[in-house]
Amino acid sequence: MKKSLSFVSQSVAALAMLSTLPAMAGSATYSGALCTSVSGFHSPTVFRSGRLLNSNANTLEVVCPIQRNISLPSLTESLSVSVTALDPHLTENVCCTATVAEKDGTSLASSSACSNWGADTANHNSFSISLPSVFAGVNGYVSLRCALPGQYTSGSSTYASVLASFVVTE
Repeated sequence: MKKSLSFVSQSVAALAMLSTLPAMAGSATYSGALCTSVSGFHSPTVFRSGRLLNSNANTLEVVCPIQRNISLPSLTESLSVSVTALDPHLTENVCCTATVAEKDGTSLASSSACSNWGADTANHNSFSISLPSVFAGVNGYVSLRCALPGQYTSGSSTYASVLASFVVTE
């Protein structure tokens, strides 16, 4: 009986230790509402659906958290991000930059992409960002920074830029 209790205790301890590690590689979908405004003097509008809207006339920059999934024991990062957005603007695009950084903010790798489908006031579209595989220290982090153009006005109608979601694959 004592042996089986010891085994159970060791198993519980091992599972507790594993739960403190970042998740293993895979894909995860994040809502645009998780992003935080880092520029401008206005806050984005967040819909109950989880979409983030820039309903202001000025460009809005947001930073989005990404759960870091590492490959033990190498601590390498290799990821791609698919951003789903609504870009109604004729002359500006929704642009995002994915970055892998050390704990002090030193960038190890970054890559950017923008919406390139032209003005579309009704349909959400996606664009992708790929980062090369890099070694990041145990306390490094991954982030997504996006710039959403201000509202586009056509006649008496105004249309907001929208960051609907982003899918991270590691």
